[in-house]
Amino acid sequence: MSQWEIYALMYAGPVETSRAVTLWNRDFDQNHQRAYYFWCLLGEGGPVVVDAGTHPDTAVERELPSYESPDQVLARLGVDAAAVPHLVLTHLHWDHAGGAGLFPGAQVHVHREEWRFWQEDPVSRRALFQWLRDDPTGRALERARDEGRLVLHDDGDAPLPGLELVAAPGHTPGLMALAADTAQGRAVVGSDCGHTWDNYALDWPSSFICDLPAWLRSMDKLKSLAASERLLIPGHDLAMSQDFPEVAPGVTRLV
Repeated sequence: MSQWEIYALMYAGPVETSRAVTLWNRDFDQNHQRAYYFWCLLGEGGPVVVDAGTHPDTAVERELPSYESPDQVLARLGVDAAAVPHLVLTHLHWDHAGGAGLFPGAQVHVHREEWRFWQEDPVSRRALFQWLRDDPTGRALERARDEGRLVLHDDGDAPLPGLELVAAPGHTPGLMALAADTAQGRAVVGSDCGHTWDNYALDWPSSFICDLPAWLRSMDKLKSLAASERLLIPGHDLAMSQDFPEVAPGVTRLV
């Protein structure tokens, strides 16, 4: 059975905001730190990169503190972004998909509903949603499509042995988690289904949810798949950099 190692790579942050950002409509008077991540899985057929961080131009526009280009952070793990064969984009927000162009040779895996929403649904053109997109994401995905590298998926697809793509809508219409077999059991890279581990522990979403009932169902689904609470990996929890072994600056081994 294929087993995977999972690494968290912090490319920006931390940033400090009201805790109400990561816990929907509560704890407005408390401050909370979060960071910006993507992930790398090492195993047979890999490396597999999950999410792509954001493009340097967008980082300047958004004034991300302590930003480093994701390809440079990934190089500290001994992985060349240009040689990565698989890039899984959990969703198409600027901070998770904007760096897709840094992986020019990768097959780019996107959930079919996520692609349909951003490409075809007129609602996605409204200012509320466009604030969550950036131009580098669109350019990178169009290039991947034109070069035959864009792969659209349904729930349960298995791109490589020991990996499963899992539909988990709520944060976005087509968020897609990645479940992986590891030495500690099944782990799930949930990305922004839960911005922090508290979202799962408290049964409470972040403020960035487009469909609350869908999120609650997705949360239950991902929790049922992960072998333990710590193996359900959130999108922005600073504990990923503080509570796990550091293997290089900004890079920690989660499992």
